[in-house]
Amino acid sequence: MTTSKQRDRVLIVDDDPEVRELLMDQIFNPNKFEVFEARDGAEGLDKVSEHQPDLIYIDLVMPGLTGKDMLVGIKSRQFEGPIIVGVKRGKEPTAIEAFRFGATDYITKPIREPEMMSVVSRALGDIQLRKERDNLMTQLQTSNAKLESQLNHLTTLQNLGRNLTAMHNIDEMFEAVLAGAVSVTESDHATLILLDEQSGKLVLRAGKNMTLVMQEKLGEPISDELAKLVMTSEEPAVVAGDGLKRFKIARDISAAIYAPMIVHGKAIGVMTVGNHRKRKVFDEEMGSVVNALADYAAIAIVNARLFSALDKRAQLAYAKMQEHDQKIAETLLKPVAYLHHQLQQLTNVDGVPDGFKSQLLQCSMHTEQIEQFVQQLRAAPTTK
Repeated sequence: MTTSKQRDRVLIVDDDPEVRELLMDQIFNPNKFEVFEARDGAEGLDKVSEHQPDLIYIDLVMPGLTGKDMLVGIKSRQFEGPIIVGVKRGKEPTAIEAFRFGATDYITKPIREPEMMSVVSRALGDIQLRKERDNLMTQLQTSNAKLESQLNHLTTLQNLGRNLTAMHNIDEMFEAVLAGAVSVTESDHATLILLDEQSGKLVLRAGKNMTLVMQEKLGEPISDELAKLVMTSEEPAVVAGDGLKRFKIARDISAAIYAPMIVHGKAIGVMTVGNHRKRKVFDEEMGSVVNALADYAAIAIVNARLFSALDKRAQLAYAKMQEHDQKIAETLLKPVAYLHHQLQQLTNVDGVPDGFKSQLLQCSMHTEQIEQFVQQLRAAPTTK
């Protein structure tokens, strides 16, 4: 036997209790249908709004609201299911007119069970087709929403990856990747936990929208069993509720994703996102997204460290070059200054031919320029 949620809902509107009883007992078995009844049009309209039936049977001739009046009222409530109207035998033209007001089929009274069964079967077929159409439309909308979400995630990841590769400052990189993680996952917070190679401990290196408890631990070693497990397994973990209680992490976190940051086959840390205000859990697909973000973060960290090391080497090499240049300048300064002085003295000696004196003056000028260059070289600051 199917559950009440799976049964089609039927509303019977007829002022004749015998007709209602016949339909409920012989046609709309309560084991197969969820049946509601009304004695007149006004009560019927109330029950349309209250129960939202899948199929409606209406007697066209009732005291108060007529069947036609009720058809107009039903359509104003955006009812889209089949409507069967009952008319007295010989009054079929009345039923034809009812089609203009929204009726989909009719049955003549007194009702014959086989005839009614045939009409109901057609109506049930329409209901099934409508439900299948609605289900397909819902699935299509869900699929479209999922595809749109995935496209947004891919676009965000692509943009973030492009931006990260251009960043050399590790703190700016941390801020960018954590902001991206919070945006993509719609989480309350995100953190980066890195392994300190010297101590072998996990350190809370950076965070976005962290709780006060987390902020107090920033830059310090932390004890996080789930982070250690993810570092060891090198697989992301999506956890919530009771699953989180097994691990020693903040008590107010209701859902979290932990993703390892791996470089050259070795985990260097863990990226986490979590909810401490929302009670929203994460799915495995979102775990894959965070895992991709963690990969970007790992690559960016390595790039930043390499750039920092290269920058230090460049600065050291430049400092050594300047030191070498200064030593050369110290060695050359006195001889060049002496040569310049001697050339000046020779130009002032009496009896020196004019042509030779002119050459001496040019040599003196060149020597003076060399002396100035050597003095500048010696005075250049050393980069630290």
